[in-house]
Order: sequence, then structure tokens, then C-alpha cells
Amino acid sequence: MSGSAVRPKSSSSLRVDKNCPPDRYINILLLGQTGIGKTTFINSLANYLVNDTFQEAINDKLEVIIPTSFSFTDPETFEEKIINIGDKTNHEPTNENGRSSTQQCRSFVFPLNDRNLRLIDTPGMGDTRGSEQDKKNLFEILTYISHYEHLNAICILLKPNEERLTIVFRLFIKQILHYLHSSASENIIFVFTNARSTLYTPGSSKKLLQALLNDHREKHNLEIPFSKENTFLLDNEPLRYLALHKNGIEINQEQIQTYQKSWDYTLKEYERLILYISQRPLHAVGNTLSLNEAEQLIRKLPRPIAETLRLIQQNIQLAKEYKEKLLKKQGSVKHGLAQNTVQIVPLQSPRLICVSKKCSRIIEVNKEKKVAYEQLCHDECYLNAVAQETINEPRIAQCEVIDKQTGKSSRFLDNKQFKLFFF
Repeated sequence: MSGSAVRPKSSSSLRVDKNCPPDRYINILLLGQTGIGKTTFINSLANYLVNDTFQEAINDKLEVIIPTSFSFTDPETFEEKIINIGDKTNHEPTNENGRSSTQQCRSFVFPLNDRNLRLIDTPGMGDTRGSEQDKKNLFEILTYISHYEHLNAICILLKPNEERLTIVFRLFIKQILHYLHSSASENIIFVFTNARSTLYTPGSSKKLLQALLNDHREKHNLEIPFSKENTFLLDNEPLRYLALHKNGIEINQEQIQTYQKSWDYTLKEYERLILYISQRPLHAVGNTLSLNEAEQLIRKLPRPIAETLRLIQQNIQLAKEYKEKLLKKQGSVKHGLAQNTVQIVPLQSPRLICVSKKCSRIIEVNKEKKVAYEQLCHDECYLNAVAQETINEPRIAQCEVIDKQTGKSSRFLDNKQFKLFFF
């Protein structure tokens, strides 16, 4: 890329400065529906960073950050070929049945003068495995960004040619806005992929997105900017041509000229995007995390409220029975009105316990059957971003008492299931 603000240290290397302090990183969170093109976005940026012109990119090696593949149909023979980009033994999982290709968050860091640019790739929203999978993906995203103190931008990738307000499109935008702290509004940017198909405009998606943002403003009294300034229109099709060229597949000169124009336009948009992001105020990740921790706490309130209501009902019943005995003068009432009470004993630290049948038993408390967990696996278990009362949460495997090879507690090897409590 041209321009001192967005030029990497070397035009032939993407080696980052390992001594760059954390506050000098430009952190960009990439969000988008499944299949929107986050992988292509990352691979394309790498090539734009090290090449100023389309001709340089043709003559240079193809920078591949995430190995992937795409299909190409020969216009003369209609023969379909699979074009591999990068090491084909390590390709991204194909997007079968609408599943997100990216299953876990990952970071990719690029040099940018005296700073480092970090792209945070995330699982796609709108996974065909359903809303529960989307919730898991959101929790994965929130957990991952908790490792960073700030975000410079929350980049929402969209298609420019949405013709109608699909359920997935609507839910995707609403979920994103719901989970972000209000202070993040200045850091939200919109990136439209494959913009050449709409002559580098948002197309019909502009009206749909604007309607969603207006609805959000009316319901939450929060304005999310959506203007030319924070909207970027990219076409990453030149990456496909570079891959075809490296595979010895030639196309006609007219198409090459089209890719040339696309490269020139998109290069300027990438420059504008990075320059805009570098000037944004930092969004403190802790604000978004605190908001969602509060929400999780509120969601857990029904259980103690239900327990309290049940205790009140039990005591009301005891009071009625006591009253009847007084009126009928039956039995002894000299001990007064009996009432059930609860004693809250806070734990000094989070605990990891086993919930397998071998380590629990059924007991009776006030004529009610309850499960008593008798095996304490770890009495001071401080795991990062694991929700209270979680069973089979993958991050529990990071506990120091869990054997990394067997996935079982090293203290009690027969146990296979665990439940984590935070109080």
C-alpha cells in the first residue's frame, strides 16, 4: 500500500515487530454471517499490504494467511476445477450445509510501520446448526476478546445486494448490537464485500441496514453511525485471479483489465479503512464484557427467586397448619410457629466438582429429593470466562487438575463429567 500511515515495514515480508507494546496494536474484530468472506478479506489484505500495484502482485508470490480453495469454471469447456490457495493439506473446512468454516476465534497479525495490525477472525453467524450454536459462537467471541484490553474497530462484513430483510440478516445485526457496549458505537464500521457487482455501492443492503439501525436507535436511544466515512466497499476478486495465474490458468485481457480496476479501487478503500480505524478512540473491551457479565447474572436470578418463592409457600403452609391447630386446640403449640429458614454460606473461591453418578447421591431435604455432590475436584478453580454451573464446558479442560490427554480429573480418574460453580 502507498501512504506512510498504512505501509508495512517491508514490501516482501509480513514479519511483525514482536517488541511492539500492546497499546500500539490496532485490533480489529471481524464479524459477519457464515460465508460472507472473512477468510478472503484477510488473505486479500495481506497481498494489498505488500504490493502497491496489480502488476507487482502478479509478479510477486501469493501471500496466503489462511489456506482455502474455490471452484473455477472454464468459460470455454465449462469444466469445473478446484483452485487451491496455500497448503491444501491445511485448508479451511469447507462450508458444508451452511456451517461456519471458522469454528474458533483466531488472530492474524501484520506489520504496519511502527505498529502491528491484528485481525481477529470469528465464527460466522447464521449457522445452520441453529440459534444455540450462534449463542455458543458469541460466547466464544466474548471470551476470546477478553484477552485484549482494547479494540480499535468492530468490523461488520455484509453483502451489498441483499434484496430482502432475511431473518438471519436481521438477527445477525441485532445480536451484534445487543452484545456490544454503547461506547463501541464510535468503533463500528461496515464493510461490503464483492462490491464490484453493485458498482461499489451498498446496493439494496443500505436500506435494510439503515432500517435496522433506526429501529435500534428508537428502542435503545443509541445512534450507530452509518455513513460514507465508516463504510467501505471492497472487491477481493483480484485475489482469485492471482490464484488462477499462479495455477497457470489464463483469462482474456478484458477480464484482466476489470481485475486491474478492481485492485486499484479496493487498494484505496483498504488504505482509507486502516487510516480511519487508526484514528478511532479505543474501545475498552472491559466495557462490553462487564455488560454481558451483568446480563449473565440477571439470567441466573430466576433460580434463587424460585427457591425463595418456594420457601415462602412452605412457610405459608406451615402457618396455616399452625393456625388450624390453634383453632381446634389440637396437639401441642407451646413451641410456637415452625418456619423453615435458609442459611447462605458463601464459598471462598470457585469450585470444580464432579457430577458423575459415582460421585453424587440422592438425599432428602424437607421431604424433597435433591442431589448431593460429594466429590470436590478442585477447591480453588479460577478458570477464565467459564459460566457458572456449566457442565462439559470445553474450557474446563484447562483446569490444572484435568489430565490433558484423558480429559479426566487427575485426582479422580474414573470421573468423566464436571460441573463448575462460581459464587
